[in-house]
Amino acid sequence: MSKASAPDQPSVQDGLPMPRRAWAVAAISFGMALFVMDGNIANVALPTIARELKVSEGAVTNVVTIYQLVMVMVLLPFAALGDRLGHRRLYQSGLVLFFATSAFCLFVDNFVELLVLRAGQALGAGMALSVTAAMLREIYPAHRLGSGLGFNSVIVASAAAVSPTLGGFVVAHLAWQYVFVLAAPLALLSLLLGRVLPEPHVRSVANDYAGGVWSALTVALLIIGLQLSTHSSSIAAGIAMALAGVISAVLLVRRERRRERPILPVDLLAKPVFGLSLLAAIAVFCAIGAVMIALPFRFEQTLGYAPDEVGLLLLPF
Repeated sequence: MSKASAPDQPSVQDGLPMPRRAWAVAAISFGMALFVMDGNIANVALPTIARELKVSEGAVTNVVTIYQLVMVMVLLPFAALGDRLGHRRLYQSGLVLFFATSAFCLFVDNFVELLVLRAGQALGAGMALSVTAAMLREIYPAHRLGSGLGFNSVIVASAAAVSPTLGGFVVAHLAWQYVFVLAAPLALLSLLLGRVLPEPHVRSVANDYAGGVWSALTVALLIIGLQLSTHSSSIAAGIAMALAGVISAVLLVRRERRRERPILPVDLLAKPVFGLSLLAAIAVFCAIGAVMIALPFRFEQTLGYAPDEVGLLLLPF
């Protein structure tokens, strides 16, 4: 019986056979593209959302921040949970949640509802993204994994590049709510192709779930603290939260070093090249993110460009 089931459950070394592998790559690519698009597509719509929902420019940036915050918070906890539930099951559950919350965005008429639904989108995206790398290892043969990861990076970069242009076109010609459902059809396509993904492999391992929750709280303290510290009315609270986040991060790393199965790759973080590269990547991401939020207001409100023109101007970034 075990021999008969072997072809349906390929090893990491073998990967999936063709053409199933190609369809599985397409399913993952659709998912990656939609999550990246949804994280970047809202920037061009921020001035319009602020105007129509009557919120300040500072407050409306939470539409972008809450998506990034929730998604980053849940990556490690869900990655650990994926071993228990199965990677495909968690990936598809994330797609369903993302699709449902995206559909409800069409009916948003106040700012609080929008933030709640954006958090729901981010939760679904985080569920799926947390197991994407593990699924790619199951899809590709070991000798093709490098090229597979490279192709995945191309998909991510391409989706990020076209997102502002698509968002600007939608805001210029449709209601701004459609910005948040533009990527939803990709979720449906990825779900329809879900049967070709590797079968769920449930492993009974002692993952560090407490460490996952701790890491999520640490990320929340750091990001929310840094954001609050940029406003004069909450600078003290922001600095206090950021410092608490730093202390929490240090304690978490010390704890993970003593764990048999740490949720953080502490051995990699201890290597100077990896650690410095990670810090540089975070700095670049933060800088680009700040620019992509500020420029739409500059281009539209100060220089008088239309939303679709703003989207084209952001394309080089």
